[in-house]
Amino acid sequence: MQNIHLMPKWCIELEKKLDVFAAESSHPDFRVFLSADPSKGIPIGILERSIKLTNEPPQGLVANLRRAFALFSKEDFEEKDAKVKSILFALCHWHALMLERKKFGPMGYNMKYPFSAGDLRDSAQVLYNYLEGSAAVKIPWDDLRYIFGDIMYGGHIVDDWDRIMCSKYLLYFMRDELLDEIEMVPYADGKLSWPSPQPGPHEKYLEHIETMPPESPLFFGMHPNAEINFRTVQCDQTFDMLMTLTGGGAGGGGDDADTQSPMAIAEQTCGEILEEVQEKKFATDDVSRAMSEEEKGPYQFVFLQECEYMNGLVYEMVRGLQELQLGFKGELTMSEVMEDLANCLFAEKLPMWWVKLGFASTRPLKSWRVNLQERCVQLDDWINDPLNIPKVVDISKLFNPQSFLTAIKQLCCQNQGLELDKLQVFTEVTKKEAKKVEAASKDGAFCSGMWLEGARWDPVTNSLEDSRPKEMFTPMPVINCKAGMMSDKVDKNQYICPTYCVPIRRPYYVFPAQLRTKAPADKWVLAGVAMILDIGGS
Repeated sequence: MQNIHLMPKWCIELEKKLDVFAAESSHPDFRVFLSADPSKGIPIGILERSIKLTNEPPQGLVANLRRAFALFSKEDFEEKDAKVKSILFALCHWHALMLERKKFGPMGYNMKYPFSAGDLRDSAQVLYNYLEGSAAVKIPWDDLRYIFGDIMYGGHIVDDWDRIMCSKYLLYFMRDELLDEIEMVPYADGKLSWPSPQPGPHEKYLEHIETMPPESPLFFGMHPNAEINFRTVQCDQTFDMLMTLTGGGAGGGGDDADTQSPMAIAEQTCGEILEEVQEKKFATDDVSRAMSEEEKGPYQFVFLQECEYMNGLVYEMVRGLQELQLGFKGELTMSEVMEDLANCLFAEKLPMWWVKLGFASTRPLKSWRVNLQERCVQLDDWINDPLNIPKVVDISKLFNPQSFLTAIKQLCCQNQGLELDKLQVFTEVTKKEAKKVEAASKDGAFCSGMWLEGARWDPVTNSLEDSRPKEMFTPMPVINCKAGMMSDKVDKNQYICPTYCVPIRRPYYVFPAQLRTKAPADKWVLAGVAMILDIGGS
């Protein structure tokens, strides 16, 4: 029986039946074979009486490629045409890339997908059917790319940007040059080389796999810095686990008089935060009444909404912290919610309600508090002059940056009489820093607060370039965001760069930005290049 983790209630019945079979002296050769994903729903009795075998995916690109190629027997492989052999090897290599890319986290994929050996076998069968006995016929690359990328593997892919990345891999590998020799390391620019094997016997392909250079992000079309990010996340996860196992307490040693208890630290932090936010309240009703209906434009509505969001967050913070202070003094009984809040303050984590009412952030509590003050400063600047937005709007300090970009389009609709649903935001990267901008943009709005991940912006050439070693994020200059009519035209010197609120990317997508590039745009797609608004905590 397969996939029993999908029927947790029935598993209880299965356990009872197995108990009955054992009591009735079943046949000595009677066995039950079960398969399941790791799950808490499988009864412990079934696990205890089972011989357990795990089938874990191999680690590393070479191991994945070996396993993928081993799916095809030597006898069947030798019967195939030279073209089929070349394409099949490229298909195995692409399959290995798709499996192993997930280790790079959000830079690899926005979501995790269950690609399996079955996808590879089905894709290979389609390849055989298309090319069987067609020695002189032109290879239908478009059909193969569509079936592999949009049906077989693409059937798993939900996120649009992941689907684009998948199609760019296939566009690189599935082409006529593959039948002669192509570089299996996309867009490496000579930094790493591993050519595709010439058609030959089965053993030749096995030998070629073993000649693969040491694994590098370059194999995936990514910058070597991606390895730093991957290893850092591994270390963080390991230490988080160690902290959980040790209860999160500090190490032994030292004078007890100098060591504060967790509750004492939480109480101190509670007082500090209350002092910071207690007086923070934006008089949105007064500001709204002070403006006439004609003066209230799209930008004014956005900033009024931002002030409301901030008021809601600060109100919940003050209410919860004041309640917790009473609990520390013994004037209130500590409830579970209050204890959770105290534990979060001690562990430098955001409480649940602050996350729900707050802005997207991956920052620890201390950094988050600093960021909260910076957001309040921007709102204070606007409150002092509500009819005019700041010369440069730091969209990384907005609760809802999409609403500000929509306001740019709404203003364009009002001024030019265009339809909102036919407009999109276009970006023009300036060479200015926010402090040096002297006046607001005449067309659109100047925006700041964006960082590039996976590449850097060269102010000299005004285009995308490879990142420098150990530079995970690089700041962008001020960007002029303006609205214009949607167009299906593709500019080969532009990379459509996804922009996200935080480094974990999905589901905090904001908008696509247009960035100039001298290299092919596909290079940046495979490199996982994106703009991030708030990189705090990364």
